[in-house]
Amino acid sequence: MSNSLETLFQNDYGEILAMARSRLAREYAPVSAGTLAHELYLNMCRREDLRFATREQFLAYSARAMRSLLVDMARERMAEKRSAELFPLTLGMSIADSNGTPEQLVALDEALERLSALDERLVRVAEMKIILGMELSDIAAALSLSEPTIKRDWQRAKAYIYEQLNLVK
Repeated sequence: MSNSLETLFQNDYGEILAMARSRLAREYAPVSAGTLAHELYLNMCRREDLRFATREQFLAYSARAMRSLLVDMARERMAEKRSAELFPLTLGMSIADSNGTPEQLVALDEALERLSALDERLVRVAEMKIILGMELSDIAAALSLSEPTIKRDWQRAKAYIYEQLNLVK
């Protein structure tokens, strides 16, 4: 593990823990926010090739890794309980702001995977917006792109995900 990863994680541990808390606040989860944050750290430590030039890049990677961890947990819960009712997921807010079910999280992950086959940048924007609840200006900084570009990307990604989740009105 690089010292920069350890330093970034130590410096941003409070923010990582807050992100984990907000992600778990409105859904049943078999783990605490601390456990999720530590699992993220352990997963990152296993990757010796991780290097981040900026804090924003570190947070962007954390968004993707946290998404993966949450999806894995949701799949485990679905395996235990197959009869949950689906409710529409509102993409105008982060997942933490919705009363999402494990099925919704898995459906969202599948939609993001399909989108990644079309445009990887749109997936990055969607992950940072939906999973972390980041502001568009912060996403622009993390991806080193202009805010208008990120706004257009978010609109395209959101439209695609709405269509994939059959939420088009």
